[in-house]
Amino acid sequence: MGKNRSHNIGHSAKGSISKSTILESGSVYQQEVIRDLHWLIYSPSLMTPPDNESSDWLFNIPEIDSHLARLDQNPQPLIDELRQQAQFRLGYYFEDLVRFYIKTFTQPIELKYNIQVSREKATVGEYDFLMALQNSINVHIEAAVKFYLCTTTDVNHCNLKDFIGPNRSDRLDRKWQRLTEHQLQLSKTDAGKTQAMELGLLPDRHSLLLRGYLFYPFAQWQAYNPPAPVNPDHLKGWWIRASETDALGDHYQYIVLMKPRWLALARCCFQETLSRAELAEITDRSITTPMLIARLVFKESRWHEADRGFIVPDNWNLQI
Repeated sequence: MGKNRSHNIGHSAKGSISKSTILESGSVYQQEVIRDLHWLIYSPSLMTPPDNESSDWLFNIPEIDSHLARLDQNPQPLIDELRQQAQFRLGYYFEDLVRFYIKTFTQPIELKYNIQVSREKATVGEYDFLMALQNSINVHIEAAVKFYLCTTTDVNHCNLKDFIGPNRSDRLDRKWQRLTEHQLQLSKTDAGKTQAMELGLLPDRHSLLLRGYLFYPFAQWQAYNPPAPVNPDHLKGWWIRASETDALGDHYQYIVLMKPRWLALARCCFQETLSRAELAEITDRSITTPMLIARLVFKESRWHEADRGFIVPDNWNLQI
C-alpha cells in the first residue's frame, strides 16, 4: 500500500496488524458504499495466486484513505457508477466497485470492461477488465467475490471440493480452476488474443482480484486449516443449521445481511437488530435458503459486527 495511507500498512505487511483491525477501521465512514469500497481495498485475497498473478500492486498507491474520506463526504460519483442490477446482484455490485476503484484511484490511460470474446458467433469467454497503465503496460484483471461453506467436519483435512456455495450450484475447486486455467488464460487463445489486439490492449500481465469469505461448521469454525492455495489470512465465518441457533448466544444482537450488504463489516443502530430469540423465530418460520447474518456487539454508540455466518435450513443438502 502507499506509504502515506493512514493505516500505514501494505497487503504484504498484514501480519503486523490483524485483518479484523484493518477492516474495522472502515467503520469510520458514514456511507455504506464507501465502507464497501474500503473493504474491497483492504480485505485479503481469498486465495493465493502466483506472485505474477497477484493484484496487490493495484493498491500500492498513496493517499487512499484521504481519497476515501473525501468520497464519504460526497459519494455521488461512486453511486453514479453503480448499475441498477447492483442493488440486488452482488457480482455486479463488486465489479462496479472494482471499476470505480481502477478508474478513480489508478487512473489508467484506457480501460475496457466486460469484453465478450467470441469464435464463430459463439461466446468463448469474457475479459472482466483490460487496461493500459500510465507506464504503457497493458493488464488483464479478473475480479470476483465468492462465499463458500465448508462441508467437512475434519478441521485438519478439508479440500477445495468441500467448499460449496450457499445455493449449492458452485464449488471452490471448480471456480478456482476456471479462474486460473480459463479466464486468466483468455488472451493466450486465438479468439482472446485477436479481441484484445483489436482494442490495442493485448495484456502484458494478468492479475486476479479475488475477495470473499469461507464459512466453517460453527462448533469449531476458527480451528480449521484449509488447504493451499487458500490464503492462510482469508476472511472466515461460520455456518449452522436453523434448529441449532440456540448455540449462537443471547449476549449478541443480530442482523440479517441482504445482498449487496455482504461486503463491509455490519454497522447499525438498535432498531435494525434482532435478538437471538427474534432471529430464531424468523428462521424457524421462513428459512428456505441459507441466510447470512452478523453477530453484533455494542461499542462507540452503535452495534458493530463481531463475526458472521450462514444459517442454513435443516435439510440443506451438503452434496453437489
